[in-house]
Amino acid sequence: ACKDADGRIISWQARYQSPVNPRQRIYRRFGLEFQTEAYRWLDEEHALVIDHKKGIRRWTHPSARTMHGKVLFSSYATRYVINLRKKDGSELSGRSKRTQKAALDKLLPWFGETPMCDITEEFVNEWYAKACDEVRPSALEHTVWLLKRLMRAATERQPDGGPPLLPSNPCNLVTRKRPSKRREQAPLTKQEIDTLVEGFPEYYRLSIHLALLVGGLRIGEVCGLQLRDIDLENLQLHVRHSVNRGPDDRGKYQLCEPKTKSSKRVVPIPKPLAPLIEDHISRFCKDRKPDTMLFHSTMLDDWLLPPTTIERTFRMAREKIGRPDITFHSLRTTHATMLVLEGGTMRETMDDLGHTSLTVAVDSYQRIVREHHRDTVELLAYRYMPS
Repeated sequence: ACKDADGRIISWQARYQSPVNPRQRIYRRFGLEFQTEAYRWLDEEHALVIDHKKGIRRWTHPSARTMHGKVLFSSYATRYVINLRKKDGSELSGRSKRTQKAALDKLLPWFGETPMCDITEEFVNEWYAKACDEVRPSALEHTVWLLKRLMRAATERQPDGGPPLLPSNPCNLVTRKRPSKRREQAPLTKQEIDTLVEGFPEYYRLSIHLALLVGGLRIGEVCGLQLRDIDLENLQLHVRHSVNRGPDDRGKYQLCEPKTKSSKRVVPIPKPLAPLIEDHISRFCKDRKPDTMLFHSTMLDDWLLPPTTIERTFRMAREKIGRPDITFHSLRTTHATMLVLEGGTMRETMDDLGHTSLTVAVDSYQRIVREHHRDTVELLAYRYMPS
């Protein structure tokens, strides 16, 4: 079992002694949910070792097998995606897994049965020219990113101890990330928020206030709140969970870890919001156990509220304020922008949203408020213009 710094199992490593070189360990890493596959792989390798010792057929290193000793792109890429992890070694979220799988599905029809050692820069460029006409720009960006990382990994010594599969990276595509239209999106005004709240059923209204005023909560974090997370005595909210779907689009929603380690945070609850939270709990949370969900599903067989339920309601409500450009995540952006305009420091804003990157905090979550910009310029002129 491979564990993280907190002692939690994050993956499995299957390994055995090479029958050719007793000092060498042959190993392969499997995701947390693939323990059965790890045992199956060991059984298959054991059979090959037995055949080698009996003189039936010579054992070869796993990286030198398939198609006359050549590793196929399909097997290598599939294994690579299964074993992808975050920088801290923890498992990818369900959404990230689905994104990587979708990217892989766009690569397999072209590269699938090609041996890794036969993939050239020309072959990659030919695929890219074709993909530009067939794949949406945002999806193509993810696909190129995966191909670059995958090919770079193939130029390094393999995790199971095998030699590099490629002498150099054949994927030298230069892609420029398209500027998001949301970067120019204006924060929501108080009037827009009031109208938006009126368009929500009473049961979901608190979700708007939480995302807007308390730590810029993501929609999954809102759905993942339990009563134990709300400390009205000290006016603090603990972000401990997020409701996400598994790697399969049809998978069941689960109470998971937040997006990143820094997303686990404690954020202040403003005093004016405390009565609204108390009212919601008294009206809608009949069971007052610590693990009772602040928002729960109306389905009898599921106690978690799917984020898509709130998203669907939000899409209908935004039409009433004439802002088809916004999403629930826009509330998080509004929180970040207005916190700074009201005097909050950038460090406080990053701590509130659970960010560790200043670039993300500024480029992705700070918006220009034209009225505030105009007022600031006017004040500057009054101060420095000659009297």
